Amino acid sequence: MNEVLNRNMKELEHEIRNILKKNMWLVLSTVDDKHQPHSAVVVYQSDGRVLYVTTGVNTRKVKDIQKNKKVSITIPIRKNFLHKIVPAPPAELHFNATAELVPREDEHAREVFKKFLKHENEEQLSQDSIWIKITPSNVISTYGVGVKLFAMRNPEKARNIVRLTSNT
Repeated sequence: MNEVLNRNMKELEHEIRNILKKNMWLVLSTVDDKHQPHSAVVVYQSDGRVLYVTTGVNTRKVKDIQKNKKVSITIPIRKNFLHKIVPAPPAELHFNATAELVPREDEHAREVFKKFLKHENEEQLSQDSIWIKITPSNVISTYGVGVKLFAMRNPEKARNIVRLTSNT
């Protein structure tokens, strides 16, 4: 039984890392110095371990992260075409993370984000832009990941918590 459970968790972790790599939209939630929450939908790219967002240096996201590096992430997932017509909530990943502001010249951010950028050159990133490097915690909550679309109607079957390993 434990062997099957461990294999299933490894498969689920692999699927989560693929979702991180393949998706491109997430909801980034921050908190300001007055404890007021703020959420923004942003484009991101990932290598499966860290996520990068580019934004303006004077945005509320950046100002909040300068004061509090703890963020919350939600990544909605459309499973397939049927998901548009079947009455079921979206599949999602939810996790807490640590955000770090890195300069727009950061090599790793550029490497990860280049599949989104049309050309890897200076003109594509505004002079007043900065990267937000997001490092997920090792605990990821999932909804609808690793289950069939119709099973998502049952929250008990659709939810899971996965502990990411560092060697995947």
